[in-house]
Amino acid sequence: METSFEQYVDTELAPNLAAEEKPSVLLLTCMDYRYAHRIIDVMDSKGLRRKYDIFVLAGAAAGANKKEIWRQALVEHIRAARLPEIDHPINRIIIFEHRDCGAYRLFFGLEWKDVTPPVEEASHDAQVRELIGDLKREFASDIPNLRIDAFLLTRDEDDVLYIDGKHP
Repeated sequence: METSFEQYVDTELAPNLAAEEKPSVLLLTCMDYRYAHRIIDVMDSKGLRRKYDIFVLAGAAAGANKKEIWRQALVEHIRAARLPEIDHPINRIIIFEHRDCGAYRLFFGLEWKDVTPPVEEASHDAQVRELIGDLKREFASDIPNLRIDAFLLTRDEDDVLYIDGKHP
């Protein structure tokens, strides 16, 4: 692990985003209640309240990949946010995955008691990689410099999946 979510917000996100007048970051999170408050608390504690949009799908990346209608809803949300009437110039997406995800159990038949951490991380990695590729293609002309980062949140220590579309 190179950086935690908190370190990333402190060093990568807050210095640039705090000065912006409008939300330019979209947070894609899972619906799991164990992580929602942590994400919002960290963002807000760094002075980023009202600087980001949130989109929630069960399984985050896996939800967007496994349910086409969910993926389309995500894409349409990003497009709508960027319309002049809303004027949220989204140019960065942060995907929040988490360990022990019920949606991954549902979509892939994973039983967490039988899954080792490297297998679980590989499953999240594959889903994030797929979604990053899809979103980069989808927005290639509208948002040519779209940056997508991803984290696999844990209760103890986070794993960086991607920073600027690259696996560390």
